[in-house]
Amino acid sequence: MPQDYNSLLNSVNFHNPSWDAFIFFFWAIVAVIYSFSAGRGRIISILVAVYMSELLVIQAPFLSTAVGDQFGLALYLGRLITFLVLFGFFFLVLSKFVFRTSVENRRWGSWLFSLFFAVLQVGFLISVILSFLPPEVKTSFAPLVKFVFISETANFVWLLLPIAFLVFMGRHISDHRLE
Repeated sequence: MPQDYNSLLNSVNFHNPSWDAFIFFFWAIVAVIYSFSAGRGRIISILVAVYMSELLVIQAPFLSTAVGDQFGLALYLGRLITFLVLFGFFFLVLSKFVFRTSVENRRWGSWLFSLFFAVLQVGFLISVILSFLPPEVKTSFAPLVKFVFISETANFVWLLLPIAFLVFMGRHISDHRLE
């Protein structure tokens, strides 16, 4: 089994960056920036916006078809654009009206919580976006990217990880300790 993991790690060339390496760099950089800039209300609104957008794209395929037909796009581009537009809409609406919080005075525990949660959330968002790509594009990624973000198992794990983290950490960290 360790040999399999080594071959996965060696499948991405970080010295001569390609799209595969870019995905991991993007994941790390965005997660760090996001964890330092987002408050708890914004974090929750982004998570809910991603779930709602993905659900609508999957359960209401006529939306993606309509977008694709309107702009003359392939189905995968229609899905991707529909997801991004719905995500933007839900994020704006939810962060403006639903999950409003004041600027938070954070301690070390909340920064660590935010950083880990941001890694999970950005990973989930990358997994969702990559899932809307056509199969021929998905097969061109390195085995590590496929394993971490594109496989059916990875999609399922990314779907559950942010919620599971909130459920388990919410039991151990109160609002007062995060502020």
